[in-house]
Amino acid sequence: MKIKTSFLFFLLVGCVTATSLSQQSTTVVVRAIAKDAKFIGTSMDGASILIEEADSGVILAEGKTEGTTGDTQRLVREPHKRYGDLHTEGAAKFEAQLDLSEPTLVKVSATAPKSQRQSSVTTSTELWLIPGKDITGDGIVLEIPGFSIDILQPQAHERNPNETVTITANAVMMCGCPIEPGGLWDSDEMEFVAVIEKGGEEVERKRMEFAGKQNTFEASFAPEENGPYQILVYGYDPRTGNTGVDRTTFIKQ
Repeated sequence: MKIKTSFLFFLLVGCVTATSLSQQSTTVVVRAIAKDAKFIGTSMDGASILIEEADSGVILAEGKTEGTTGDTQRLVREPHKRYGDLHTEGAAKFEAQLDLSEPTLVKVSATAPKSQRQSSVTTSTELWLIPGKDITGDGIVLEIPGFSIDILQPQAHERNPNETVTITANAVMMCGCPIEPGGLWDSDEMEFVAVIEKGGEEVERKRMEFAGKQNTFEASFAPEENGPYQILVYGYDPRTGNTGVDRTTFIKQ
């Protein structure tokens, strides 16, 4: 009787050990959302997503978010409800199927937007993944702060013989959502500024005005000396703390 009991105990322990070590498929959904805006999806070439073991750095999954920016009403007009879904059908996400044999501490990172590398930033978080316990629905939502700013003119290293140089920049939310006076993302409450330098010294600082076209802001500058100039354009929203920067150069002949 003792032998049988011991044998059964051995089998039970063996089964538990085998079960605990067996791999289980675990679904993980990751989304990137622009601060004060919407999901970052295909229209901005998505967000690069990386899931790796926090301790070892071993990559478990990587890819990018794909899909739409989501529902404007739900994301930015209505108050968010506890346990309520932010996503709607087709909203941008990255979905991974991981085979886990034990609880694993992971680091999840999102870098966005992919289409505007000069404006891309990375946000990350850490959490435990449990074998067989899916994280779906909204999933893991990483907030991407800032503006995507792209100086359109002058072009880099452009030689400009004119007395006045027009500085033009395109500025959108990190999800690509539009910025304009009186819009849902109201540029009247934001600040876009061009800082002009020469030889490492600030020459002038110009407030940029809406240029009459969505997302477009301009300022004029009259350089007094020939030679190379550096331009930095920044955006700032005091309500949210969103910021963004781009740089270029030109040469006054």
